[in-house]
Amino acid sequence: MTGSNAAAASIGPEARDVTGRPRRKHLGIVFVAVVILTAAAFFAIGRLSAGPASVSDAGPDAGFARDMQAHHAQAVEMALLIRDKSANEEIRTVAYDIATTQQQQNGQMFAWLQDWGLSQTGSAPPMAWMGSGPAGHEGGTGHSGQPGATGRMEGMATPEQMQTLRASSGAEADRLFTDLMIRHHQGGVAMATAAVSLAETARVRDFAARIVEAQSAEITALQELRGRL
Repeated sequence: MTGSNAAAASIGPEARDVTGRPRRKHLGIVFVAVVILTAAAFFAIGRLSAGPASVSDAGPDAGFARDMQAHHAQAVEMALLIRDKSANEEIRTVAYDIATTQQQQNGQMFAWLQDWGLSQTGSAPPMAWMGSGPAGHEGGTGHSGQPGATGRMEGMATPEQMQTLRASSGAEADRLFTDLMIRHHQGGVAMATAAVSLAETARVRDFAARIVEAQSAEITALQELRGRL
């Protein structure tokens, strides 16, 4: 949790007004609207009862909470990297909203595992929980046909891609960030869609449904932005 808190602290205050072309302003409004409309819903869901008195350590609820925290952590890292180096106000606005929203969601999932009396890390490989549904739920097959077989969660950037992002600058960095974040969000949507079907608690199912809705909207906005870079 120390690293997450440090990342959150490093974000700092940021102006959210976006200036420039009308389409640029529109994208900023889309992202800010998504954040405002979903923040209250995520907070309310996070305060709901955990559901069953006992949540399985190897079940989909715990697996989702652990894996999505790791998934979000990389998105926050990418967002902070580009926010510090980009001169594009659209990119900076998008990065700020992604970092703050996903950091807050991570805090909620961290608290769930505490409420359930479970550790923040499990012994199962990434995404193994996605194969726990009827007939090995389609979302659990990943890209290789076996849950967790790739050793990397859906949409995660490779260490090499992260290093390239760190070393890039200017328009190249902006384009790379949007490409990586679109794919990252697509992976997040796949994971959350599986949780909607597989989770045993209403808290997790509702939270995952909100992630599907919010990140799907953000993918559309990112694709629009990528087309103008």
